[in-house]
Amino acid sequence: MRIPNKKELLELQRKYKTDKKIGEVYGVPARLVAYWRSKKKIGSYSQPKYSNEQVLEYWERFGDDGQAGAELGITAAGFRQWRRKYKITKKPAQLRLEQLELNLGYNDRRKSSKKETIIQKVLAKKAGLKRVEVGQFVDVEPDLVISNNNSDSIIDYFEEFGAKKIWDSTRVVIVLDSRMPTVSPEISRAHSKIREFARKRKIKNFYDIGEGICNQVILENGHILPGSLAFGTHHQATSYGCLGAVSTKINSLEMAALWATGKIWMKVPSTVKVVINGKLGRGVYAKDIMLKLMRDLVKQNVNYRSLEFYGTAVSSMSVSERLTLTGFAELTGAKSAIVPFDDVAMRHVKKITKARYSPIRSDHDTFYENVLEIDVNYLTPQVSWGGEAGRAVPVEEAAGKKIDLVVLGSCSNGRIDDMEVAAGILRGRRINRDLRMMVIPGSRKIMIEAIDKGIIKTFVESGCVIVNPGCGSCPSSYEGAFMPGQKILTTTCGEHDGEPGSVGSGIFLASPATAAATALKGSIADPRKYLR
Repeated sequence: MRIPNKKELLELQRKYKTDKKIGEVYGVPARLVAYWRSKKKIGSYSQPKYSNEQVLEYWERFGDDGQAGAELGITAAGFRQWRRKYKITKKPAQLRLEQLELNLGYNDRRKSSKKETIIQKVLAKKAGLKRVEVGQFVDVEPDLVISNNNSDSIIDYFEEFGAKKIWDSTRVVIVLDSRMPTVSPEISRAHSKIREFARKRKIKNFYDIGEGICNQVILENGHILPGSLAFGTHHQATSYGCLGAVSTKINSLEMAALWATGKIWMKVPSTVKVVINGKLGRGVYAKDIMLKLMRDLVKQNVNYRSLEFYGTAVSSMSVSERLTLTGFAELTGAKSAIVPFDDVAMRHVKKITKARYSPIRSDHDTFYENVLEIDVNYLTPQVSWGGEAGRAVPVEEAAGKKIDLVVLGSCSNGRIDDMEVAAGILRGRRINRDLRMMVIPGSRKIMIEAIDKGIIKTFVESGCVIVNPGCGSCPSSYEGAFMPGQKILTTTCGEHDGEPGSVGSGIFLASPATAAATALKGSIADPRKYLR
């Protein structure tokens, strides 16, 4: 990766003050920032962040901790602490123009804004309304509803309602993507019930075991289109935003009601704009961006918000990489995650379908609840632990932790580009004898392509185990397959509890490159040393 020049480092130091903060912002260890400084002969930052004069000036200008803090780039609580440090406790004697403008102007702009975000426009269209406001409850009719192995419980609710038929069987997709081959008689009976239901209800878009993970099957078969609205019961239901669609997760009871009526109510969420700029360095991928960004999003509390992704780094991503961004967003509590439609999405859609569609974009200068910006120029490979994406650290800080099992593929990174990255590292090498490595292609089509390209052969020769396309690595899929105390590094996006002593507490999330490097070393490893 490129080391910042002296001018850039001084600017970073003025803006973020400490090595630790600079490292957190750019996703690199603090000791790496210290190394950069030493190479450029720059001393550590030792002055107070904000002088007495600065704090007093902003306090007298705004008379409000939140507004003054926002100007300095800190929270209201942070600004309050600086006031107390300098014993600035009295309210300003006179209101200044800035206080009046900021208080009145901010509220007026928000109330009078007629410009809308992507999710507002999509929900208004599907509700048959001219426009909708944030916080409004609307009844919408989706373009697509998706369920997977939990379809047996949806069927139970559907029949309890006394429903006679599905409102529109052409909009229903069922994918049996996990627990296969079945591991118990109960699961076998559930699969049989789902197959029979799909046959009787004439659900054309039914995908049996071995076809792949639901989010991948939906995309590669052209079921989701830009500007459409989808609901899913799987944990990556936000994935389809990678094509400029709106998609979100619902529970089995809500899905059963949708099957029966074709309608569901939804509260219109506010939107957070996420701007990702910069160019990725060697060994750094979309998964590393998202692991680092997850930490920031969890801190910002994006629960029930819609995310819109922008920036130079996003523009240069393939649809496969964008799927990693939008699929992972569900772990933060976000209601939806959208990469606005562009030429990259258009080329992808043209390859898979001739269906007509109407892409939807946010209005220029629309109101966003918050705008988050990150620069990935200095980002290094990331690893999170305990199954929580909000606990990511640079790989240098996790390196050396012994791993028992490496899992590549499945829901989050089982696409052909992910397989190629991992195979490039493993080619001509054998995985460490003290661990196992499972490879799970995202779909049957991906597996066939990987066979044709010799990628599967590379994995087998390296000592990996190839698993059926689909979901086969999460504890929720095979409850007895993973023992507490085992350390697992996976590229998946499963929901793990992370409690001490549980299976989830021993699960690390990482990119395909980091997974392959770890498999070779036997412990968490930096992939950059294996990449040319």
